[in-house]
Amino acid sequence: MTHLIYKHLKQNPQDFIVKEVLPDDFLKKEGRFVVYKLKKTNLSTLQVIRYLSNKLKILPSQIGFAGLKDKYAITTQYITIPEEYKLEDFCLGKTSRGWIYVNEILQKKPSFCIKKIGKSDKPLSLGDNKGNIFTITLRSINKDLGRKIYQNLEIISKYGFANYFGEQRFGSVKARNDFIFKYFLEEKIEKGLKTYFSIKYSLKNWGKWEDFYKDIKSIAESYEKDLVLGLKRGLSFEKAVRILPKNIRLMFNFAYQSFLWNETLRLYIEQKYPYKRVRFIHNWKLGFYLEVFDFEKLKNLKIPYTGKKLNFPEKDLKNVFKQVLKNYNVKEEWFEKEVIGIKAFTDGERNAICIPKNIKVISKDKNKLKIRFFLNKGSYATVFIRKLLM
Repeated sequence: MTHLIYKHLKQNPQDFIVKEVLPDDFLKKEGRFVVYKLKKTNLSTLQVIRYLSNKLKILPSQIGFAGLKDKYAITTQYITIPEEYKLEDFCLGKTSRGWIYVNEILQKKPSFCIKKIGKSDKPLSLGDNKGNIFTITLRSINKDLGRKIYQNLEIISKYGFANYFGEQRFGSVKARNDFIFKYFLEEKIEKGLKTYFSIKYSLKNWGKWEDFYKDIKSIAESYEKDLVLGLKRGLSFEKAVRILPKNIRLMFNFAYQSFLWNETLRLYIEQKYPYKRVRFIHNWKLGFYLEVFDFEKLKNLKIPYTGKKLNFPEKDLKNVFKQVLKNYNVKEEWFEKEVIGIKAFTDGERNAICIPKNIKVISKDKNKLKIRFFLNKGSYATVFIRKLLM
């Protein structure tokens, strides 16, 4: 985390508190699925899902959730499990002695709590939440920056901010143009796999599968070890990559698609409005509008994802999209192409801007500011903070 915002944000997990909001009618008195509240810190959502699937001896896909929550934060979200699999309320913390039962989450160590809250007649799926309530603590705030934040809060509450995908979407991207999924689309399966493993492990024994397995055995996920054992048995890279869980393979697709969407929005804003560029991860840039002359139109603008079914509400946006495809050498034959067991470039659309609700300054100390606000599902608090500190 090298961006300027982390001088002010996420200095400890308590600085970034997220509470998921379910639709009002989701909980039922009866249903085939049990709904649990999951509170966690210093763990990703997928790490907890994998732990629970091993504990219950079920597939991770049988545990429903509405969204991935930040690892370095205190987050509360909901999961669903078929009612035939019994799970008592418990809290676990990871210490030097391994996982131990605790009374509540630990502030500085990986930990989580599970609590049954009701039932549902359907499992949770990605995007089923209404949104999230964020309570953010910003530190090292001097007088001038504090004044700027208050000014920006007033502007954002009226005119919102550009609804870019945040860095959490790009965990599988190691460097600026190193998209695992693009390698797969180009049929460079080994290069994509090498990039994936290089994010966490040394590649000095890549290709010597027995030695490579020994290198990662004590720290790798079970499916990563299974993949390497498959290569050791002589599986092709194409067959071995399918050992990765489908949600991991989908994340590669989403990361690449989200980057192209971000670039479409950035170019659209920069060609149409006065703007300011802000640094993002991997030396990427985000462009935020400073003035808007057609706010009602922008407020309702939806930008399609890179997919086969493209519906552009205006010519300018269509031209920008074509420019992005050209800039990054995206081939139209990749649309709907099946690769590594999934279809590339999911169809859909996303709001161009996000307008936070219920923004409130909770407390203000000498160099510290605590803010609470609600964002609709799919919008990122880290992007909001970038705009706030701009």
